[in-house]
Amino acid sequence: MRTKLNLLVALFLISALTLNAQNDKDEHMQTLFGNGPVAYGGYGGPRVTYSKFDGRDVWMVGGRGGVIFNHVFSIGGAGYGIVNSPFYSSITYKDSTFSDVTLQGGFGGMQLEFFLKPMKVLHISFPVLIGAGDLMLVADRPYAYDSDLEDRIICHRSFFVIEPNIEVELNVIRFMRLSLGVGYRYTPGVDLADIPSNAFNSVVGSISLKFGSF
Repeated sequence: MRTKLNLLVALFLISALTLNAQNDKDEHMQTLFGNGPVAYGGYGGPRVTYSKFDGRDVWMVGGRGGVIFNHVFSIGGAGYGIVNSPFYSSITYKDSTFSDVTLQGGFGGMQLEFFLKPMKVLHISFPVLIGAGDLMLVADRPYAYDSDLEDRIICHRSFFVIEPNIEVELNVIRFMRLSLGVGYRYTPGVDLADIPSNAFNSVVGSISLKFGSF
């Protein structure tokens, strides 16, 4: 499984680099409301993603940003946290059963991104996040509702994550882009109670805004 994933990521990056080699660097940026050249720059902005954990809906909100080199390559960082707390009516862990259990946590890391024909109004980008995160199961019972979070954690796991994506970007104005994307999150060995260790592996859909100098 890991060999296949590494091969997929390698092919993904090689394809992106090959396509970007075809870019015309003398091209002027086209936007919905005007044109203009940009030599180099950077960006930052919010991103919302939808995915699954053990068959349950997971919404994550966070941000990302980076420095852009020659219009076609960016290196930076990104971080996201779960905002909807997927719910379990009960969880068994170490011969104990806990009621009203929620999933909490997030992840972040370094992000590499390649842009194909970035000066066009509509173009494609290939962001890849490589990082780490932490997930925890938190019980309301038998603990008191007003008890500290640390006292209500059933178990938690740190994990490695790699998330390649492909996004369609729209140059709305010179300093703002709107992106819609799809990708796949791979997080090996997330063992939480009696939940499958691959539960956080999921197709990911996203929407984001980028503000900056492109």
